[in-house]
Amino acid sequence: MAVIDAKEEVVNSPVTSYVPTEGSVGKGWFVAWEEIKFLFTTREGLLGNYDYAWLLTPDVPPFNRKYKDRVKPFYGIDERIPLLLTLLLGLQHSLAMVGGVVTPPLLIAGASGANLNAETVAYLVSASLILSGIFSFFQIMRFKVFNTGFYIGTGMISVVGEAFAVVPIAQAYFTGQYEGGRCSTVNGVKQPCPEAYGSFIGTVAVVMLFQVLISLIKPRTLMKIFPNLVTGMVLLCIGGGLVASGVKSWAGGSGPCEAGMARPESGFFKLCPNIKAPEPRPWGDPSFIGLGFSVYATILLVELFGAPLIRNCSVVAGLLVGAIISAATGFIDSKTITAAPSGTFVWVKTFPLSVDGSLVLPLLACCITTLVSCLGDVIATAEVSGIDIDGTSGDLDTRVQGGLTADGIWSVLAALGTCTPLVCFAQNNGVIALTGCASRRAGYACCFFLLLAGIASKFGASLVALPPSVIGGMTTFLFTTIVVSGLRILSTVTWNRRNRFIITAALALGLADLIVPDWLVHLLPTGKGGSLQGFYDGISVVIRTAYCLVAIVGVLLNWIIPEENTGDGGLLGSETSNRGAIAGSEPGRKVD
Repeated sequence: MAVIDAKEEVVNSPVTSYVPTEGSVGKGWFVAWEEIKFLFTTREGLLGNYDYAWLLTPDVPPFNRKYKDRVKPFYGIDERIPLLLTLLLGLQHSLAMVGGVVTPPLLIAGASGANLNAETVAYLVSASLILSGIFSFFQIMRFKVFNTGFYIGTGMISVVGEAFAVVPIAQAYFTGQYEGGRCSTVNGVKQPCPEAYGSFIGTVAVVMLFQVLISLIKPRTLMKIFPNLVTGMVLLCIGGGLVASGVKSWAGGSGPCEAGMARPESGFFKLCPNIKAPEPRPWGDPSFIGLGFSVYATILLVELFGAPLIRNCSVVAGLLVGAIISAATGFIDSKTITAAPSGTFVWVKTFPLSVDGSLVLPLLACCITTLVSCLGDVIATAEVSGIDIDGTSGDLDTRVQGGLTADGIWSVLAALGTCTPLVCFAQNNGVIALTGCASRRAGYACCFFLLLAGIASKFGASLVALPPSVIGGMTTFLFTTIVVSGLRILSTVTWNRRNRFIITAALALGLADLIVPDWLVHLLPTGKGGSLQGFYDGISVVIRTAYCLVAIVGVLLNWIIPEENTGDGGLLGSETSNRGAIAGSEPGRKVD
């Protein structure tokens, strides 16, 4: 075990090491039993000498004066840590990612997506948590493919959750399904469409096999094909589109009660979220704005003054405060929570799987986007975990390859488990950097807490029962972090004439699609039927999804237009020296 000072330099450690001696390292039940006895029957195994008070001390004078110049210990990925610290940091890791894990199913299955009923949405939230816990465990553990040089997993605290990049595609697809009459509406009210959801996840399972194949390409080659120039623009558009959805929910809902911000004058959705909801209000009512702002303000206060243990859980803290205020003011209907079973698991609910050719093109773009994002996330995790990212040993390359391959495999299996693609998260890097603990034991504890939260189905039901404005306050903040990640990546690009032109040309279409979403909706013919109509539907989903347009134009122009000889290594030289810059690229992926 090493100790890191304020400048993150490794110095001699005055702290007792928890690393087992060589004689104690081995396999079998005896070693496992000895480890269990050490953890549960000795003070060093239970508590160690970690300064737990620091984890709970608010960053407010005079409480924080003692820790102003604190030298914190650093625990490597394979180091032993005390049981209490393992559980505390595992809980912190799980809370840091809960907001990002539960948001995609709420959006994709809710009123802005397939309009599934509350019971089904609650199940999908629970399934997302369960699969995130299971797949994160194998991602952290890492294992080698038999008789090959390939790995599955990263062997670091590199957790996974549902991809935000797929949300705009899903929303555009479901919108098209309703407009085309393949999902039914009654008196203008969209009905639940489980068939379309089954078609969506069925297509995901097939398309994500492509990601498994391209993950075997050398990481440095992938970075040249999809440089920071393109990745930054794509994330900018993903975040920008999702922020619009978050703000609509903040004001009361992104479903029929919003109606283009026109406030329907009659009908079931005259008030938000509907006239039968507890304490319904017109869209944009000050009560909704205030509920969402309570979440936003709490996130700010926790980040500014919170103790280290909860600072990376600021989003969950905001959601908790919003839930308490909502319950106190009558905005929560407890019937959904009461009706939820005590426990659940994957496949408690199923959907009719099918493959829709119209989704192949946009999901291929999503596949490439998540792959490049994962590449940067793994590099950033390796960096904060004390792994050499500039050496020639090949260790980093195997971890990146393992992470990319695992992303594809988890995405295929997640779709078969009724969820959308599961990909690398990066906000846990902030927890590692803040606490100085990269030990995989904390990651395994995180997986346990995620699995527990998913099986306890009332947790998912509680999230579904929250008013849209509370969810909107949280998601608006989460989605804006994606925009910031995109800007951060673009800041690493050499801003010469060539790159400015490519960015301008790509964002011209992307921003047009964000600001006026339906400007190309009448470009293609509809109602023709047959396979050609399926092709038209696929193009329609692409042009409804801003980041798909940006990705296509950006990659093509980057290939076609030659590099400028600037004498500073050019674009790729600049990006290669900033390999970790694409960390935090997936949503809600908060990075310190």
